[in-house]
Amino acid sequence: MKIALIHATTTALKPIERAFQTVAPNIELLHFMDTGLLALMEKSGKLTPEIIRRFSALVNLAYDSRVSCIQLTCSAFNGITSILQPLYPVKLFRSDEAMLDEALRYSTIGLISTVKETPIALQNYLLDKNPDCKIVSLVDPGIIHLLSQGRRKEHDDRVKKMVKQLDGKTEVILLSQYSMEHVAKQINPSVPILTAPLLSAKRCLDHLNGTFR
Repeated sequence: MKIALIHATTTALKPIERAFQTVAPNIELLHFMDTGLLALMEKSGKLTPEIIRRFSALVNLAYDSRVSCIQLTCSAFNGITSILQPLYPVKLFRSDEAMLDEALRYSTIGLISTVKETPIALQNYLLDKNPDCKIVSLVDPGIIHLLSQGRRKEHDDRVKKMVKQLDGKTEVILLSQYSMEHVAKQINPSVPILTAPLLSAKRCLDHLNGTFR
């Protein structure tokens, strides 16, 4: 079986590959990427027609490759799944829906983000599922780019600072970007901390096995 992964940044590649290697090493992964999308999103702050066209081009390539499902890896573009899903018979998974569904077990949820457009996409999903959940969001806009600049320690320290600010104020903390997954291994907050890659890979596998609807 083949699964398509759609990226807007190279920083998502290793986290999602590690996740699939853990849960489904025999699955063939096909990568489709447009690194210009994130800059467009940061400039516009919303899904513009240009972003949708460019994103749909990636989905078209993925679908034409006869994949069994399509997994997004950039949370800022999650809203596009509801736009494009009716056009394709294969399942399009948001980058973080498995993580968010897990987070909904808690009544107060902390969001840590490094892209300023991400919190809105995540909060909309959570509040649509449970209007009564309390969300506390912290964002350090743009520090995701520190990773591609070779400034990983600075990136990680700033993420850990946000986690420390939230620790104890919510029942669970979410690291919104795939690129923060490695930071979870460096910290030990007093509440559970969730990342998306492994949970997303497991959900894809459940879908392929017919155990997720």
